[in-house]
Amino acid sequence: FINDKIVGIHVGGHLPFEIDITNHVLFDDENRLTVAVNNTLTSETIPPGEFRYVQKQRDGRKQYSDGFFKQTWNFDFFNYAGILRPVYITRKPFTYIEDISIKAGANGSFAYKVYTVSGTQLATIKVTVMDKDGTVIFKSDQYHYIGCIENIKPWWPRDMGAPVLYNFMVQLSISDVLIDVYRLWFGFRTISLSKNQTFINGKPFYCHGFGMHEDFELHGRGYNPVVLTKDLNMLEWMNGNCYRTSHYPYSEEMAYEADRREIIRELIERDRNHPSTIMWSLANEPVSSDPAARLYFSELINWTRALDPSRPVTAVLAQSFDVDQVADLLDLICINRYFGWYIDHGYLETVNHSWIFEMNNWKLRYNKPIIVSEYGAEALPGFNQEPSRAFSEQYQRELLEQTHHAFDILQKNHIITGEMIWNLADFMTADGVTRAVGNHKGVLTRTRQPKMAAYILKKRYKNLEKEMEYLK
Repeated sequence: FINDKIVGIHVGGHLPFEIDITNHVLFDDENRLTVAVNNTLTSETIPPGEFRYVQKQRDGRKQYSDGFFKQTWNFDFFNYAGILRPVYITRKPFTYIEDISIKAGANGSFAYKVYTVSGTQLATIKVTVMDKDGTVIFKSDQYHYIGCIENIKPWWPRDMGAPVLYNFMVQLSISDVLIDVYRLWFGFRTISLSKNQTFINGKPFYCHGFGMHEDFELHGRGYNPVVLTKDLNMLEWMNGNCYRTSHYPYSEEMAYEADRREIIRELIERDRNHPSTIMWSLANEPVSSDPAARLYFSELINWTRALDPSRPVTAVLAQSFDVDQVADLLDLICINRYFGWYIDHGYLETVNHSWIFEMNNWKLRYNKPIIVSEYGAEALPGFNQEPSRAFSEQYQRELLEQTHHAFDILQKNHIITGEMIWNLADFMTADGVTRAVGNHKGVLTRTRQPKMAAYILKKRYKNLEKEMEYLK
């Protein structure tokens, strides 16, 4: 709203959008900007939910007061409201740079396209690519280019090399007067797959990291640079090299930090130029056993590949390998399983065999690279039981130890190409009898302090890091 008059509507609060308010503001006077947000979920929203008014009578009398409603959803994170991302008021010239698309491979292949919004005058552009020291390695005056830049240094993830970034700068001029500038850091990087492995710049890459949530007790999912920095610092402290942006688009600031810190992350328009984004994940635990899922995902996968053919497409699956209708359409399969927690709860002796049985069957049926995208157990911070009991830090630690023994066998036999525990830190969920003030599967507390499990992962990921050093 501008001065109490509606000027635009947008569905979704995670990705950037803009609204032109030029014709609605009062110049040389005060203006009131109002943003109204609504977190009501229905069957047509993403994510979906159910909203209903409850009108129930017993013996002719109302059980609930007028206007009582229930909002429910089938996902395990809190449905925050509020403004999640930074808000800016910007002033643009009539002709300006709207977007840039860059494709840069580890062999020096280089292509770009500059998109502009034109006013009444023709504009010229100047494209410059510089290294971190400001040395110019490429110049052009074309809106699009396909070719090669020699003697570049590729971008590498953690454990494999340096995260070399280059500065792409576009200068837009009219009649030799500079009117707009767009700067973007990018890297030369190539992602490829075999039937068994993931490769970064032609070298085998084993993903060892975390599923995450943008969640903190003082501000929910709202952007906070201090918490963002703490999360990535703790990820690095535990020697992780990747994270999964579950289950919504993360902040753009997080993507830039991932580039700089050599961290791999899994989202198209906004994040396509980030070398740390290595694949697109289209769903989390869909009902992929439904025959209708095949047509739906076939169209979605084809659409994603058309937008960005340079990255693999995956989805995080939770149905059984013998009923899934989607896995063969994907480039890489991600699997969520909770052996010893939701499956055979309390029977840690079954964990090792269950993992090997399950993953071998996925491999035999689909013969695709596989990443374990979720596993784990809940541990209430400071709750200790010996012998271990569910929800104790000891049980979480022992479940990880059993799981990792299976992962070692699966990795050695080229069954899996990565593992990501669920979750980096405890996070808030809806109230329920199975949730004691949120989900406690984090290896860190909600205030980002380590549980026992964090030290298990720190040691394991360090050993995996050494293995990757050997493969370089």
